[in-house]
Formats: sequence, structure tokens, C-alpha cells
Amino acid sequence: MRLPPKFPFILLCGALLATPQFLTFAQGDDETIELVRGVIQADRLGTVAEALQLTDAEAEKFWPLYHQYRAEMDRVGDGLVNLVRRYAFHYPNVPEDVAKSMLKELADLEKEQLATRAGFLKKFGKILPASKTLRFAQVENRLDLALRLELAAGIPLVPVEGRLTGDAAGAIAIEEGVAGGVLVQTVEVTASVIMIDKANRKVTLLSPDGFKTTVKAGPDVINFDQIRVGDQLKVTATEELVVRLADPGESVGDQADALVALAPIGAKPGGLAAETVQIIGTVTAIDAVKRTATLKFEDGASKTFPVRDDVDLASSKLGDKVVIQITEMIAIDIELP
Repeated sequence: MRLPPKFPFILLCGALLATPQFLTFAQGDDETIELVRGVIQADRLGTVAEALQLTDAEAEKFWPLYHQYRAEMDRVGDGLVNLVRRYAFHYPNVPEDVAKSMLKELADLEKEQLATRAGFLKKFGKILPASKTLRFAQVENRLDLALRLELAAGIPLVPVEGRLTGDAAGAIAIEEGVAGGVLVQTVEVTASVIMIDKANRKVTLLSPDGFKTTVKAGPDVINFDQIRVGDQLKVTATEELVVRLADPGESVGDQADALVALAPIGAKPGGLAAETVQIIGTVTAIDAVKRTATLKFEDGASKTFPVRDDVDLASSKLGDKVVIQITEMIAIDIELP
């Protein structure tokens, strides 16, 4: 099958590297690469020839220079292909020092590519009318733009630390006339295990959109050793936010509690990890007109919050304690392929 001209060689590399053959292809097959490169180059030549419709005199001078130009651009392209191969080798665990090195290399290659094109356009301007030189530059830009768009879309983004995102649902529960309430948000996502730290009993999960998060398995996770890199885990992450006024005389303070519930011995290493953080705020200001209350926290920070219309502000006073509890629960289940 003949490939369309908008698919130059490096674009094809990008598309292949995004498939399950990503790592295999990145290891390289020079004979296959050269074969594909020849097909792509022929299509590109045809696109340029059709777009310019050179006279015989123009063609005699244009094509030798064009071949020189493409040889230089392909040399830069080789650097980009090698960069993609390096990325494939490290993905999905790309160390910061490697990312920094690759970023510099990418910037250098892009500068070299621009400088090479600018230099050759001056040479083309000496053998072609200005209008045809400009048209040639436009054609090259379109071909390269298609290349870059396909390459960017085909290669997965560098995973970064973040919150797992997926199918989300939420609910709010309040009691009429009572300050505070409960907010529950749940996210369900299938994530891949990309790293296991056995010494510290940690599992790093990667969501389909490229965010990774690390979950620590407590000592009660008796089936931890069954988890393998590449396992698909069905993760349900639930965050519950509870806000309430402390009762008069109630002893409160910032604290954190953890709970782990797991599968029995011999079962799949699923389980539920829960952690609750409690933060205490002291009411330092009340604005009855704007219906806001300002809380000061133990770390010295202050923040102003809106108060619902159904809550009687007259019943609140400076010095009241507001208890904020945030519970994060992560339920994990292995999905067999």
C-alpha cells in the first residue's frame, strides 16, 4: 500500500511507537527503516513536484539542491527518531535528569532544523522566482506540520504526578439550618502498575491520561507480592469532606488516621486504603452582610468562606472551632487480561 505524502518517515515512527509495538520498534530495524524511508521520500518528491510545476530550466537547478536540502533535514530527523527511541526506552518511568537532557536535545534539534531550512531557502531564492520559493516554503511547512501533529498525537505524554482522573460522580448532604455538611466525590479509573517499590511497599499507578500516583500498602496487605508491573488495576478513589462546628467544650486538634482493609490470604491483592486528615479552624471574623466567616488555622493561614443563607449567623461567635475532616479512600481490584 502506498502511503500518502503527508506521512513522512518520522511521522510513521511516531505512530508506530504509540502502539503496543512501541518498545519493539524503538529497538530498531535498520533495513525496515530504510525501506519505509524510501517510500516516504518518493511521495514527498511527488507532492513538491506537483505543487511547484517547475519549468525544465528551473527543475535542472532545483532538484540537485532539493536533494541536498532533504539530506540535511533527514539528518536532523535522524536525531529526532533517536530521541523518540530514547523516550520509548524509558517510558513510562522517565527520570527527571533524563527528561531534562531530552528537553535540551529537542530544543537543539529544533533550532538546527530551523537554521537548516532558512539557509536553504536563501539558496532556493537564487534559482527560483520569489513566488515559487514562497510556495515551496509553504508546502514544506504543511508537510512538516502534519508530521509534528501526528507525532505529538501518536506518542503518549510524559507521565507526571497527579490525581487519578476518570468517571467522576459527586454528592452533597446538608442539614437545614446547620452549618457545614458532607461532600463526597468518587472517581473510577483503570490504571496500570508502572513501578513497584517492594522495600517500601509502594505501588505507582498510571491512569490512561498520563497521571501517576503512588499508593502505599500497609503491613496488613498480605498479598502485596502478587502485584506485578503491567497489572491493570481497577481503582475507585473516594474523597469525603466533612465540615462541622465543634460542640462547646469538645476537645479537638489536627490529626491523621489511616485504615487498610484487604483481601484474605490466597485472594487477589485487592483492598481498601483509607486516610483521614482532620484540620481545625478558629472563627476570627464574621461578616453578616456578605455572609462570610474567616477561619484561622494552626499553621497561621487564614481563609474566608461563604455561609449558606439558611444558617443563622447570630448563633456563631468569634472563637468557635470548625472541624474539617478529609477522608481519602482508594479501593483497588486487579482486572485480569
